[in-house]
Amino acid sequence: MTADGAHEPAPGGEDEGAPSAWVPCPGCGLALPGPDERHRGLNASAACWALYGEVIGRELAHLGLLGGLHQLTVDAYEAQHAGGRARALSVAFGLVGLHLALEEGATGTEVRDAHAYLGRRHRGWPAFDPPLEPAAITVFDIAAADSPEEHAELVRRWATAVWETWRPVHGAVRRLVEERLGASWRTSIRG
Repeated sequence: MTADGAHEPAPGGEDEGAPSAWVPCPGCGLALPGPDERHRGLNASAACWALYGEVIGRELAHLGLLGGLHQLTVDAYEAQHAGGRARALSVAFGLVGLHLALEEGATGTEVRDAHAYLGRRHRGWPAFDPPLEPAAITVFDIAAADSPEEHAELVRRWATAVWETWRPVHGAVRRLVEERLGASWRTSIRG
């Protein structure tokens, strides 16, 4: 502090006591305080990725109620963070997972098994251009849930909202599922 009580910036021009700048996530648009850093394999800010980690932590702490929704959370996050640095595999798996869960009624375990099947048998994934507008629901809404029950309901709404933003490519995702999973999806994975 200076003699008149004003706060002095820290060496290097940064004020250590001041809050970080609010940085928008390039994938979902959510602005959070933190450094202007990006996740290496997704189109996500470091702060958004950290918040996603907190959401995953809550799911692990409440496995009985939230464990079955974990894959839906993963797929919604990946699909909402397309573009930029996002790997085609991450976005394609997110979209395939949302399609299987929301259009075909697959459970989280079935979607996870489908991802494993696809990952073992296929290389090279189509790149999907991100929607023009991200879903209004983000990982922040899930993190703000007051209870595991509210968390569960918000994950379902979030996944549905993210999937809806991808409506122009629903047909392409459906064809991708048919080509790469085909009948094997219904027999070996779903039993």
